Amino acid sequence: MFEGILGQERLKALLSSSIRKNQVSHAYLLTGPRGVGKEFFARTFAKAIACSGPMDKRPCGFCDACRRMEAGVYPDFLTLAPAEGKRSIAIAQVRELITAVSTKTFSGNARICLITQGETMTPEAQNALLKSLEEPEPGNVFLITTENTEKILPTIRSRCQVLPLEPLNDGEIRTLLASRGCTDPGDQRALVAQAAGLPGRAAELLANPEDETLKKEAFSVFCAILRKESFPIFSFADAMGKSKERGVETAEYLITGLTGVMRALADPSAEPECDPAWTRQVLPQVDPVRAAAMADCLFELTRRLLTNVNPRIQWEACLLKILEIQENSL
Repeated sequence: MFEGILGQERLKALLSSSIRKNQVSHAYLLTGPRGVGKEFFARTFAKAIACSGPMDKRPCGFCDACRRMEAGVYPDFLTLAPAEGKRSIAIAQVRELITAVSTKTFSGNARICLITQGETMTPEAQNALLKSLEEPEPGNVFLITTENTEKILPTIRSRCQVLPLEPLNDGEIRTLLASRGCTDPGDQRALVAQAAGLPGRAAELLANPEDETLKKEAFSVFCAILRKESFPIFSFADAMGKSKERGVETAEYLITGLTGVMRALADPSAEPECDPAWTRQVLPQVDPVRAAAMADCLFELTRRLLTNVNPRIQWEACLLKILEIQENSL
């Protein structure tokens, strides 16, 4: 069961058992970082619940329910996410969902309700959902995905079975890359390092090669800062100010590189996990304390970029702080 999902063996075994025993819970909270595959896992689980194929092959992909789910026309699969152009899930959307789940199902089987980006539900929306979780209608299964469990009300968390998704190991990411046509060992090694165990990020790197150019530019600017050069900071910050989303992705790329460097510094005898370019150009210029301080700056940058701020100013402040950390080194 769940053959299409790489990794997550513990969760797959748990959910396979619940389906076989007809003991699927009424609500699940799927947690993990962006790119770990929460929505894909949730949709695959939903297909497995609805599937009428052989138990050990679910979701089979061939039965009527699987085909309709894949086509997006299965009547007993409801989805909820922030409306286009909005940052949050409003109470009106949740109320509409609650009305829908109070009716009989079309198939006579379970109705699955997928709520993605659950942390974006307003407090009012979460409170509106709470009653459906406290007094669930028979046959309804709620799947809620979130990057930040702290933004989910404790009362909702306590009524869900929590499913924490873990990053994949390097071998699993290589398998994913190979399945999508990336078989060159050098390319795989670089992408594995950048993906940091996140299949969604690996897929994005393959699908958007222009992002690779941006990351190379970010790496070049970072190396210039390590050489205590300030001139690239302002033009790069200006470019990053045009898109918060790409800014977050770029900052996360730098964090991943620094994390690999810190691991190499902590265990010099181990084979470096980071991209060879980071090993050659960054590793010799930092120590564990400075690398950690620089990573903290970038973590703070990603946090700020998710709020209502000027991204160009935030990038400038972050990079100038990293320059200051490097300039204060002995």
